[in-house]
Amino acid sequence: MPDDDHRFFAPRPDPERIDLAAIKSDLEFAIDQISRLQTQLAQTALGIIFATAIVTTALGWWFLAR
Repeated sequence: MPDDDHRFFAPRPDPERIDLAAIKSDLEFAIDQISRLQTQLAQTALGIIFATAIVTTALGWWFLAR
């Protein structure tokens, strides 16, 4: 079996080259997107529930009127 352990390790960047401001802005962007996603999912779920309630109520009235 060949010794391929070295392929799993990425080279470490120099501490002088790490841009902490860029990492922080990327992290803030990701947090903002995740918080918006939760709001959008909640609004979509409530819309589906409301629309389903309207459709089932209308169908119930329609079948009872026949």
